[in-house]
Amino acid sequence: MNHNPNLKNPHLEGDDFYWPGNSTGILLIHGFTATTAEVRPLAQRLHTTSGYTVAGPLLPGHGSHPDDLNRATWHMWVEKVKHCYQSLISNCQTVYVGGESMGGLLTLELAHQRPEIPGLFLFAPAIKIQGLWIARLLWPFIKHQNKKIVDDGLAWKGYFVNPVRAGSELHKLQKHVQRRLGEIYQPVAIFTGGRDRNIAPDSAQMILGNIGSSIKHHYHMVDSAHCLILDREKDQIADHVLDLIRSDFRRS
Repeated sequence: MNHNPNLKNPHLEGDDFYWPGNSTGILLIHGFTATTAEVRPLAQRLHTTSGYTVAGPLLPGHGSHPDDLNRATWHMWVEKVKHCYQSLISNCQTVYVGGESMGGLLTLELAHQRPEIPGLFLFAPAIKIQGLWIARLLWPFIKHQNKKIVDDGLAWKGYFVNPVRAGSELHKLQKHVQRRLGEIYQPVAIFTGGRDRNIAPDSAQMILGNIGSSIKHHYHMVDSAHCLILDREKDQIADHVLDLIRSDFRRS
């Protein structure tokens, strides 16, 4: 059993996973400071319900020690996601992509690079976080900042702190993706939480108002906090994801 003191819920599985299935693939990307533990319940539902081939990469710097995350760059996260996508598309006819929080940004970046992706799922996308820019000033002086809320009761595996230099990389990724929204044309579904205190309240509208997609869905889950896909309405979210894939994103 894993007893890593740097991680909340160290016993949970949080490494890379690849579950073979049918010719439809789903790539699910976890968020900042987290692990694949947060996308596994949704992945399991998609895999067992519809037999999809599902994969989730553990992003560089995650699942070990916060200092490792401070040594990572956003380009490293993008490369890991691209490698996982390539593994899926080599064995599937089509691959949908979804991500939680920072994983939503990586989903958008991958969509920009791979226009053949047929649809995107953004769960509490971290396109805007109030005050994150300060990390770009603080990181030479402060290594970590404690999180305001650690025990949310969810089956989440990740760091108890926010590595500050990595936060500056997240901010760079935000700005990079914001500039490219108008060049992303795939159908998109955005899920936000009524109890989310992590991302800025206008994050979804920033994407919906600027993305080049002609098919756009927004689901506001009133009883969910930031980690939507682990929270109280996770089953409804999975239902929406399944419906959208089956209907080619035509469901409202």
